[in-house]
This record gives sequence, structure tokens and C-alpha cells, in this order.
Amino acid sequence: MKRRQIEISALIVFTSVLSFALGQNFNKSTNSIDQALDRIVTAGALDKSALERAAIEGMLRATGDRWSSYYDSNETNEESQNLSGRYSGVGIWLRAGIGGGSEISSLKKGSVAKQAGLKVGDVIILVDGADLSSASVNEAAAALRGDAGTVLKLSVLRKGIEKKYELMREEFQSKDVSADQVKKDIFYLRIDAFSENLVEDVKLELGQGNYQRGLILDLRDNPGGILSVATDFAALFLSKGAIVSYDMANGDRKTIQVDSPASINVPVAILINQNTASAAEVVAGALQARNRAVLVGANSFGKGSVQESLTLANGSSIEITVGRLRTPLGKFIDGKGIKPDLAASEAQSLPKAIELIKGLSDILKPADQKSFPKSTVQSSRNHG
Repeated sequence: MKRRQIEISALIVFTSVLSFALGQNFNKSTNSIDQALDRIVTAGALDKSALERAAIEGMLRATGDRWSSYYDSNETNEESQNLSGRYSGVGIWLRAGIGGGSEISSLKKGSVAKQAGLKVGDVIILVDGADLSSASVNEAAAALRGDAGTVLKLSVLRKGIEKKYELMREEFQSKDVSADQVKKDIFYLRIDAFSENLVEDVKLELGQGNYQRGLILDLRDNPGGILSVATDFAALFLSKGAIVSYDMANGDRKTIQVDSPASINVPVAILINQNTASAAEVVAGALQARNRAVLVGANSFGKGSVQESLTLANGSSIEITVGRLRTPLGKFIDGKGIKPDLAASEAQSLPKAIELIKGLSDILKPADQKSFPKSTVQSSRNHG
């Protein structure tokens, strides 16, 4: 499905939202906002675009939701490139820090950031000399990007200690999946993020591997991605029924389900850790709840909210939390995460998963590896 785009001005979006919430009193408030906006612009204190951004970000902060975000037109375009796997940067994914600012949520395999020794959880404090210790994720991400070949000076905070790096930005146009034949009939897939072409890339990798005995899916340090891509991926392993549901603010519940038989029926082990988040938690939670996978590792991050993206008339966009995710068993993910079936350290996770697959394959039938169904998504495309 294509990303939902709603062409509407920022003022109309938030006028409608606040009008609904505040009723008749909002008209007076709106007039005050208009008067203040006109006076500040006339005085030359700030340009209108800067004021609009400040107003929108202020309203999003007022929701109390750390995941709701505003992107200007350039950031919107860059975010679209990120989700398609094409961008220039250093290979870092960011998330909102618990104490404010932005921290690293994932590092792209083989990237300059990964090779330099940056770690998940590092807090961004300086980029090219600019203080970003309290910057939003969008602001920090924009500062990290730039033309391929340019040098980025980056300072991060790790366990209270400042670490400094000089990194060369590079062009990324690579897949978010990698594979390895860990045993002659056990296949390993590493999923870095659920970006646009992930499912097709996975199918190509599966076509070149032998997974007659079983599959290992590595979702460690996976920050999420596009919810509909994650559900299409989960549908490869699930027969008819629910993949995930989410509760809307108005009390309604929406369900995403698969309507076709599973195409892959071999034993599956999924590796998770404390940085497995969002759409990746949807996959892990669905396959665990439907008894299609054994989870190995540590409790996941616990980002169980659904963001809906709206493109505004000026090319900017907002992502607003519209629901809270539940597993097929009805358990909330947000703030709790997914608990593994078998606890294991990072070093132990893969060896334990291989032993699990060996044991499970002795009692289960081999897979039909030929067809690949897609899920039926009963909602608009969302990001997780």
C-alpha cells in the first residue's frame, strides 16, 4: 500500500483538532493566535515558516507523546528516502531519548558509524560543533545527513562520558536484509529495518538459501519501520487470522490480518533484544502469540504505538500517534515490550537458536517453500 497523503494546511489540521477538543472557546483562541502570528511576522522577529514550525511542534509536545513529530519539507523528503533505503549519511537510526534529546536506536550493518564504534544508546550532543543535546529526532537526523564524501564531526554521550568521532558521509542504497547459511539446512536472516522493499528482498534471499530444517530471524537492534511492510513479512509465516490490532483514541479497535495460508512452515526462531522496537516488535509478538516462533534473547524495547503520517500543503508533514498496539493475544506492547521464551545474552542468542531449530525440526514437517502470500491490511499505511 502507498503511504497515505492528506493535502491540508498546518493551520487547518490543528484548527480542526483543537476546535473539536475545545468547542466554541476555540474561536477566541484562534483569533488570539492569528493576531500574535501577524504581529510577530510584521515585527520581523521570525519568518512565518519558523513560527509555523514552532507552533506545530508546541502542539505536538502538548499531547505528551514523545513519538509524535513534525518534519519540514526537506526532512519529509529525507524520511521518505530513508524508508526506501536511499539516503546520504553515516548509517544511524535515531529515537527520542528518555531524558530528552536524541539517541542512537540502531546502526546500519557495515556503515561508517558501525565501523567507528558508535553504540546503540549513545546520546547525540554535538554535530559539527552545534549543540544538539536537546534537539528533536528530526533536527538531529537532519544534521547527520549531508552530501556523500563530506566529513561529519560527532560527539555523543555514553554512560556519562563524551565520545568524539569524525565520520565520512556515504550514499546508502542497500537492502535492509542480509543472510547466512549457518548450517546446511538452517538459514539465517538479519532484518535491519522494515523499509519499503524489505519483503521482496527477503524473498530473493530465501530463494538462494536452504531452510528445510528451519529459519532464524534476527531482529536485534531493529528500530521498526513501516507497519504494513512488517505485517506483510509476518504473513509469510502465518495462516488465516490476526497479526496485530491497535486501539484508537476513540475506543475503536482496528485489526490487521492475513487471509491466506502460510507459505513458510518450518520451525522459526527470532532473536530480539532491548533495542528491538515498534514494527519489529509487531512481528516478534505476532509469531510468538500464534505459536509460529520461539523468541530468544532479551525483553524488547516496548514502543507499541502507531504513528499516522499526514503530508501538509507546504510539503511538510506530521506523524501523530493514533493507536496502541496489541499482540494477537490482546497484550499491549507499549511500555512493556515482548518477553522472550528463552533468555540469552547477545553472544548466546544465535547458538541457542540453532540448537532450538535442530530440536524443533525433528518433530515438525518440512516447509512448502514455494508461494508467498501478502497480508490484508484493514487500515491505512502507518509507520511503526
